[in-house]
Amino acid sequence: MAKRGHVLGGGAYLLGGQKEFALAVIDLDDPSPKAELLSLAFLAHGITFDPNDRFRAAIFEKKGPHGCIVDLRSMTVTSALTTPASRQFYGHGAFSRDGKLLYATESRLDRGFEGALVVRDAGTLQELGTLPTYGSAPHDCAIIDDGATMVIANGGGVTGRSEASVTYVDLRTEKLLDRVALASPKFNAGHIALTHSGDLAIVSAPREGRPHTDLGAVTVRAKGGKVTTATKPSNVVSRMIGETLSVLASASDRTVLATHPLGDCVTVWKLDDASFVETLEIENPRGLATTLDGAWILVSHSTENNVRITAIDATTRRQVGLHVEPSFMTGSHLFVHDLRPTE
Repeated sequence: MAKRGHVLGGGAYLLGGQKEFALAVIDLDDPSPKAELLSLAFLAHGITFDPNDRFRAAIFEKKGPHGCIVDLRSMTVTSALTTPASRQFYGHGAFSRDGKLLYATESRLDRGFEGALVVRDAGTLQELGTLPTYGSAPHDCAIIDDGATMVIANGGGVTGRSEASVTYVDLRTEKLLDRVALASPKFNAGHIALTHSGDLAIVSAPREGRPHTDLGAVTVRAKGGKVTTATKPSNVVSRMIGETLSVLASASDRTVLATHPLGDCVTVWKLDDASFVETLEIENPRGLATTLDGAWILVSHSTENNVRITAIDATTRRQVGLHVEPSFMTGSHLFVHDLRPTE
């Protein structure tokens, strides 16, 4: 039985002078964990797992035409996911709770990046229809309320057009149930994390059209609480240069962790009011994930000479002995899943 689980992440690397793309998979329960690679035609961004087959997953490209279905038993690509030339994938998707449908966040290129939540048959991959995201450039998404509601991070249009927001959409009626606006039009809405009780955390990059050297942001809304963006201490917030990339929210200790690749740190905040907890000094951190047993937080990051996964104790937030390098996981995210064969 898996204890820590397998960690998965997309990556790009050079092989014989050529750029190659792969999905890297590492068994954290192996005494000597190392990366196993599944070759892809694109840089994998988001991954979602079929609830009816834990070895089947959908992978999406960020800002591009590519997606695919993979079999993680045989480590093969089984089907391509395609979208019309008038749209592009925006990196994330989700299977319905019963596994019959596959949703993907996509942008309508011919309509100013208007958001579309595209619905496909999870088996045949045939497109069945679209739902509105009530925003533009939709990116991250998550299903809540026992499969009834989709939460969508709408990145926002180029400065002066549609502003960023996180929307809650009823998947049956297509109605907008709730909208969470960002504190400043300078921010996009990038990645989200939700707890089982309904708390929300959002991480942001500079809005499309703004300088990449602008600051990103961390925003929280506890269930029933107000929307709060972290603004102090200034010496910490000033390190949020560019994209605040990945985010974890913990209901048990009421904290949010966020990675800041250009700031060379992971920051920790209180989930209830965005008050500062601490800074973890890690060079170029990108993806975050929690192991299946909840004991470790995994961080993908790169040093001058290598790409690695480092484990942090989830309680003390201090590094433990595990380092896996090379991990090949240069992408934005980490995902932990049980891929052990049934015994």
